[in-house]
Amino acid sequence: MHFIELSLGFKGERTYIQGADMLNATMQAITRHAPHARIEKLDFRISRMTNHLLTCHWWPRSTPRSLPGEAVATFTFQLDCIDHEGKLIQAEGCADTRCAYDESLVEKQCVFTPAHRSVSLTTMPDDFSPIEVLVSMNKALHLKELSIPSGSQWVFCRWESPKWPPCSDLSGVGLTLEQTLGTRLTRSRIELSAEHIGMLYFSALKVE
Repeated sequence: MHFIELSLGFKGERTYIQGADMLNATMQAITRHAPHARIEKLDFRISRMTNHLLTCHWWPRSTPRSLPGEAVATFTFQLDCIDHEGKLIQAEGCADTRCAYDESLVEKQCVFTPAHRSVSLTTMPDDFSPIEVLVSMNKALHLKELSIPSGSQWVFCRWESPKWPPCSDLSGVGLTLEQTLGTRLTRSRIELSAEHIGMLYFSALKVE
């Protein structure tokens, strides 16, 4: 089993660790361990929000592991065609760093098509990761298309993609809101140059 402590902090005014950061940090840890491996069939699910530090664990699915502690996220993927699974476990202590984060810089590059419940990106903004851009686009689309109860907000809870990493330049990428199960779960399809590159899932949660 592989194990690493993730270096995570807060973005903007958030009081929880951003889901995009959980996903990015997890995949960075895996790619540092296996820099030349092919990563496919990624499914990353966030089960709860946290302000705690996190540890990342992953292992071949053929050798199941039981881990102590509370899982904040679970994930499965193929590494050079070998099935793996893993968890992010809440650790002692809370994150204590914070950096500025302005999602409006992403929304300024968005074009919305209400008739199709979709959004596209004109130009990839600087200083954002692909996942951050996609999550921000999807959040903006949800705020335009869907209503949620007072005191709730849309949060990223799951990512699926046939391969990793996504393209670094997402200029022209499009997201289409495909399915909604009330506010409990939504699914958006992501396409770039007519190619399906992933699925994003959101849920509306009450946030303190």
